[in-house]
Amino acid sequence: MAEDSIKRLYVQNVDDWLMDLSTKRFSDEELGIQVLERGIILPARRQIDKTWKGGVCDNDFNFVAGYSRKKNNAGGFASVLSSYIVDKSELIQLDEDVIFGGALIGHFGHFMLECLHRLWYVLQHPELHAKILFILTEHGGYKPWFDEFFRLMGIDLERIVYVNQPTQYRSITIPEQAYNSNRFMKEFFIPYQTIKSRITPAAPKKLYLTRLGFEFKKHGNVHCFNEQYFEDFFAARGFKVVSMEKLALEEQISLIMGADEIAAIMGTLTHWALFCKPNAKFITLLRTHDLMQLQTLVTEATPHVEYHIVDTSKNFLLANRSTGVCLLGSTKYWKEFVADYFGEQIDENDDAPYFGDALDKYLSFWCKKYVRPDNLNTLIGSLQDMCNRIITLEQEKIKRRPLLTYQTHVDKLGWGAWISEEQISNPVDQKRDIQAVKINFAQPFHDVFYSVYYNETEGWSQEVSNGSQAGTTGLKKSIFGIKIRLDDSGANEFDILYRVHTFDGMWSPWAKNGELLYAHEVKLNAIQIKLQSK
Repeated sequence: MAEDSIKRLYVQNVDDWLMDLSTKRFSDEELGIQVLERGIILPARRQIDKTWKGGVCDNDFNFVAGYSRKKNNAGGFASVLSSYIVDKSELIQLDEDVIFGGALIGHFGHFMLECLHRLWYVLQHPELHAKILFILTEHGGYKPWFDEFFRLMGIDLERIVYVNQPTQYRSITIPEQAYNSNRFMKEFFIPYQTIKSRITPAAPKKLYLTRLGFEFKKHGNVHCFNEQYFEDFFAARGFKVVSMEKLALEEQISLIMGADEIAAIMGTLTHWALFCKPNAKFITLLRTHDLMQLQTLVTEATPHVEYHIVDTSKNFLLANRSTGVCLLGSTKYWKEFVADYFGEQIDENDDAPYFGDALDKYLSFWCKKYVRPDNLNTLIGSLQDMCNRIITLEQEKIKRRPLLTYQTHVDKLGWGAWISEEQISNPVDQKRDIQAVKINFAQPFHDVFYSVYYNETEGWSQEVSNGSQAGTTGLKKSIFGIKIRLDDSGANEFDILYRVHTFDGMWSPWAKNGELLYAHEVKLNAIQIKLQSK
């Protein structure tokens, strides 16, 4: 990530991110090749620890090459680190010289980032015509987009072989890996540069890459809820909403190459930064508070891209970034980012119209995934953690702020119960017009002052304070507006925000600190008030 005066990180665990972003993974070491005479290629076989056996071995089945996700063959997800023995009578014998292309992962993001790391040799030597052999590992084996990537690199698909039987060749050329999750070399960039040189950038300048149209598997995908809020937010600011998986690969890359600004939820979609043009801006929305090391590697590999990483996680239950159930939303980090990037002031609950439905779906899906007899400890631990966080938040809230309460007098029903901050004064669907209001602080904190608006003839009522009545009762006299302010000491600590719901079914924008808020000739049937610490 470039060092400049622009703020890049809007995250909870900022120290962890800064430390990882400062870790340098680029290596200028020279890569070489190995030529193995009478080499054998074995299809990959999965092991219990999620590593694989297979790859290239010698005539005695001694392991030579496969795939290591970590430095010095330390293993990791999808790694191929050892061979296995088969009866030599079962070997297919081919008198050919071939090139080992590596192990392919049938997950789009992992493939795009991790599986092209031996092809630098093929692309640097266009005079070669030998077949390129691959073995298949995670996520269901062969995917049609493997061939699309090779085609866009200019590789003749007749050269591509997906090995499904143990086969011995006259010789196997093995280029070194240009990448693992700990480091990358200059050759790592060659496949991406080659593809970009063959594609024309598209016209749209702002993109939001959505997951909403993605068809999730029953198992194995992370499910994110409340993305609709972010999709609508960016669309309203001129971003073209794109479901990448519904487009041809060449069109996807063309869109990325042409865009000046891109926003997406952290994961596969943010790996597209590898195809961004110089000075493009990439807004990355986090679905958990965790740092993602693969993405920080991409960040280092694309110093020409201006990153903004924003924590939008609202998870209050167990959240796994890769395979879990995640709840997104407007957070204090998102609010700060929007103010800096868009120059707009929003509330932390800006996503409120979306959140109720998203929360229902989140809880339902979370329970389906985790509420099982074999998962009892995980479930109990997550619920205990949630309860502890609720208790902590309530204690902090009590310490930091006064108790704000209010009640309204409505047509035919009279005075409602006193309610506390952020609650809605009465059901909006009943259409009972408000006739009077009382607002109070628990003493000895601060004073609150307020008045209500009647009509153009009578104007505003006299300002009252601290639980006194503003408005009338028994006169069937509706109010059409309200203004609320704190005393000077209160205003130094808090903003007081308020909005009204009207008979036409609309919520007004939030007003604050004594601003006039009135609906002219449309009756009010609900009020909502809250404090915001400064």
